[in-house]
Amino acid sequence: MLTDLLLYGSVFVISGLVFLPLHVLAVRANRGENVLMMVNLAVGASAVAGGAVAWLSLASLFSSEGAKAVACVGGAISFLGFGALYNLLGPTSVDRSITAHILNLIYQAPGHRMTKEELFSYYTHADVLEKRFEECAKVGVIERHGSQLTLTASGRRIGLLYTVIGRILGIRLWYLDRYRAGQPAA
Repeated sequence: MLTDLLLYGSVFVISGLVFLPLHVLAVRANRGENVLMMVNLAVGASAVAGGAVAWLSLASLFSSEGAKAVACVGGAISFLGFGALYNLLGPTSVDRSITAHILNLIYQAPGHRMTKEELFSYYTHADVLEKRFEECAKVGVIERHGSQLTLTASGRRIGLLYTVIGRILGIRLWYLDRYRAGQPAA
């Protein structure tokens, strides 16, 4: 039983060893575009590779066929969970988190200090939104017609999902207060 548990862990380790270089190469090959998709693809491919390598090369070490199946499939699924968490806390934050961008800009500044005015001059709202507009159009959740942005059917479903999740969790979306009051930002 201990051997089977260690072999289960080996699937996770093998997946990780495949994942480390694979996700770096995938993101760099795509020049930092589509980070989420590239890392998710690397996570999935690594999980499959880890399960397959263990299934094929460690098969004789398992106590039974059932133990082998549970360890190889379960180890791969466990790696998928780890990979999703890593992607959320790592690459996704680096690519998408406004907080991460602010901290990175201030970190790059001399003495790790910057005025609020300097920060706003380097990191404009227009730049942030434009990047997201391009991404949303590329994945097909909005359509751009000049300055008009229109949700696609997929975008409407996602918007509804976010609205429902926000309401269930009681998350106050501060920007909607201004929208509902008909008062654009100054």
